[in-house]
Amino acid sequence: MKPFIVLPGQALMDLREELEIIEGEEAGATLERFGHRAGTNLARGLEITCSLEDLKDILPQLWYEAGLSGIGIDVKGEKVEARFHDSIETAQGRPCDFSSGYLRGMVSSLLQRRYGTISAECSEDGSYVTVLGPEMEETRPEVSDEGGPKLELERGYSYLLETDDPTRVFEIFQDHLRHGARGMCISREYPEKLKNRYDLGGANMLWLSYDRDIPYVREPTNIPLIYSEVKNFIDEGEDCIVLISGLEYMISQSNFIKVLKFIQLLNENVAVRDSLLIMPVTPEALDEKEVKMLERELKLIPVE
Repeated sequence: MKPFIVLPGQALMDLREELEIIEGEEAGATLERFGHRAGTNLARGLEITCSLEDLKDILPQLWYEAGLSGIGIDVKGEKVEARFHDSIETAQGRPCDFSSGYLRGMVSSLLQRRYGTISAECSEDGSYVTVLGPEMEETRPEVSDEGGPKLELERGYSYLLETDDPTRVFEIFQDHLRHGARGMCISREYPEKLKNRYDLGGANMLWLSYDRDIPYVREPTNIPLIYSEVKNFIDEGEDCIVLISGLEYMISQSNFIKVLKFIQLLNENVAVRDSLLIMPVTPEALDEKEVKMLERELKLIPVE
């Protein structure tokens, strides 16, 4: 097992203060994502899994090692309710963002199923209650027994297709899904339209949009959240492929340097986890210098 450290309570609050100065209202979301990674990595490092029935016994034993708070666990059907008491975060008048993320990461890893936050709020007795529930899992498509995908891509690399028509990239993605790959698709186009056009059953879908009423929407400017989503997906298991269609939109809503750094970080994760990342881009939509920088980071898929 890899060594791990417990973050001192004051260090956690100091980190929050700095994030609030830098990010304002987004500081809590960043801490929640950071907590999720910490909880996930701890559970994976211990190589422990359990059933819902055993969660009430196993989770508190692991939780107290972090020193974040006391905890009470209740399992209702597939939902997990946690009550934090004597919390470091609430003692400072803050919501339990890091603790909620830490819990979500641990529960997802222990149960081997992705869990999301249903609700999180302070109760009348001063404790903090977080309720988690399993995220929807789509049925994966029937695996083809006709050899491998038509276009064999070397695993551990990220690929770029320079085109103004992303159809071929989606067909490559679809073909890998049919041959048993786990898939995540991040797109500017509405996911339901994509599913009607391609066989993307089983793929995790994220939509780049500002429509906050839809759970699978991610704002194109929230690059840290998108990165966290992709990293967590890659870390969840082997044989995965990620498709990002909408780089030009992300760049237009943010800036090229931020998106390039995002790609570089993903590229590193893809290499470590022996995964695949594919992206279409319209060269005419970017400066020539920007296109060259992307080409240095990514392998090119030949244009047919």
